[in-house]
Amino acid sequence: MNGSCFEEADLLNVCQESIDYQGIVRHINDGVLILREGNIIFTNGAFCEIVGANLTELLGKPFTDLVIPDDRERVERHCVDKLYTSDLSNRIEFSISRPGEDAIVEMKLTVVECGGGPAILAAITDITERRKTRIELQRVKDRLESILHALNDVVVSLSPTDQSILAINPAAEALYGIPRRAFNAGEMQLMHFVHPEDREAVSKYYRSLVDDEFGEMQYRIISSNGRIKWVHDEGHLVYCTTRSIRRLDHVIRDITEQKEALDALTRSEEKYRDFFQSTKDMAYSVTPDGTFIDINEAGIQMLGFTDREEALASNLKDFYENLSERADLLAQINEEGFVTDKHVRFRLKDGRSIEVAITARAKTDDSGYLLYYEGIAHNITQAMEDQRNRVLRNAAGGMCHYLNTHLMHIVNAKDGIREEIESLEETAPALSEAARETWTAAISSLNAYCEGLDLAYRKITAVTKAFNSAFLTYKEESYLDKAILDIFNSCLGDPLDCVTQAPPPRKKDADT
Repeated sequence: MNGSCFEEADLLNVCQESIDYQGIVRHINDGVLILREGNIIFTNGAFCEIVGANLTELLGKPFTDLVIPDDRERVERHCVDKLYTSDLSNRIEFSISRPGEDAIVEMKLTVVECGGGPAILAAITDITERRKTRIELQRVKDRLESILHALNDVVVSLSPTDQSILAINPAAEALYGIPRRAFNAGEMQLMHFVHPEDREAVSKYYRSLVDDEFGEMQYRIISSNGRIKWVHDEGHLVYCTTRSIRRLDHVIRDITEQKEALDALTRSEEKYRDFFQSTKDMAYSVTPDGTFIDINEAGIQMLGFTDREEALASNLKDFYENLSERADLLAQINEEGFVTDKHVRFRLKDGRSIEVAITARAKTDDSGYLLYYEGIAHNITQAMEDQRNRVLRNAAGGMCHYLNTHLMHIVNAKDGIREEIESLEETAPALSEAARETWTAAISSLNAYCEGLDLAYRKITAVTKAFNSAFLTYKEESYLDKAILDIFNSCLGDPLDCVTQAPPPRKKDADT
C-alpha cells in the first residue's frame, strides 16, 4: 500500500495515537480510495477485489476509466462538482467494468486535503447482489400486483386494531360499486356494505380472527346500487417476524350466481323428490349394470317387493321377460341419451306378466362418463288390453255391417223370386201336361232355393245379433279371439239356438 499520501495529509491523520487506521482500511469489506485530479493515488485490497484488478494496475489510473461508458460523464462531473459544492449529495450509484460482469457500486465521497491540495476520499460498496435482490423483489412485487389487479376476487388488508383498510385491489370496485380510492382514503369501510341482518355475525367473525388466525364465512352485502349479493370471505392473520400481529388479510369472492344456482338446484331437487315419491308410476335409478340405487313406493308395490331394503338389494335386469328388450332399450339410451315410452314386458315377483312404457335417461359426469340410469315405468297392461278390445269391437262392428249389407241383398233377391213364381203360376194351367210337369219341378226347386235363402238369412241374422250383444255393448271388457269363433260355431246349428244363446260372460260376471 502506498502510504506517502498519508504522511503528507494533515487532516487525514490515519495513524493518530495508537489506533491502527491502516490496518482497519486494509481489512474492511468496502473499497477505500483517494482521488486527486481524477486519478487513483491510494486504494485498499477490497476495492481491488471489487474491480478485479491488482494494486499496481490501479494506482495512478484515472478513476473514470473503471466506470462504464454510460455512467462515466455523470460520475466525473459529480466528483468535480463535489470539490466545489459542499451541499452536493455525498452518495452516487453507478456501474464499474470488471471481467465477467459489471459491478454496481455505491460511492460515498468526501473532500479531504492531501499533499497540499483537495482530494476525494471515497468508500466504495459493491451493491450488485443487493441490487439484483432489489430488482427481483420489485419484479415479484410487480407480478403480485399484476395478479392482484387481474383477480375477480377482492383482496384486502385490514388493520388489526381498528379494521381500517390498509390496501385493497381494484376488484372491490365491481363488487361494492364504488371507486377504489374511496377505500384507500378511508372514506368507506367493508362493514358499511354488510347486510344489516348479517352485520353482527360478520363483526363477530372479524373479531374472532385474532384468536383463530384463520376463518371463512358466507354473508350478504348491499352494493352501492342497492343490489344484494352473496360473498364468501376467507380471513388470514398475518404476523411480523416478532410474532406481533401485523395485519388481517381477506379474500372476498362474489358467489351470488353460485348461491342462486345452488338454491335453484335445491328447489329443483325438492320438487323432484316430491314427484318421485308422489307419482303412481314406478320411479327409479339404477347403476349401469341394473342394481337399484333408488326406487319409490309405487315401484316397490308394482314389482312386488316387501320393502325398500329388498328392492335396493335387487337388480332390474331380473324382471325383464325378454333380455333383448333391455338390450335394445339401453342401446337407444346410450346412443341418444334418453328413451321415451319404450314398451317392454316385466315378469313380477308373483309370476304375473305386465307391459310397461319406460321413459329414461342416462346421467353422466362432465367428462361424459356414465354414472347411472334414471327413469319412470308406467304400467300400460290394462291400457293395451283395452286397446286390443277396441280393435276387436271395431272389427266385429265392421263385420256386422258387412253381413247386414249382403243380407239385405239376399232378402231382396228371395222376395223377387217369390213374386216371379206367383206371377208365373197364373199361366201354368195353359201349359201342356208334359210342360206342366217340367214347370212343377222347376217351381219346386225354386221354392227349395228360397227356403235355403230363408235359412241363410236366419243364420246371418243370428250371427249379427250375437255380435251386437257381445261387442256393441262394450264396457272395456277383456275378450279373446276365441270369442268370435265361439259365436260362429254356436250359430252353425239351429239359428233359434244361436239367437237365444247368452253372450260370452264378462270378467266381472265370471268373477262373481
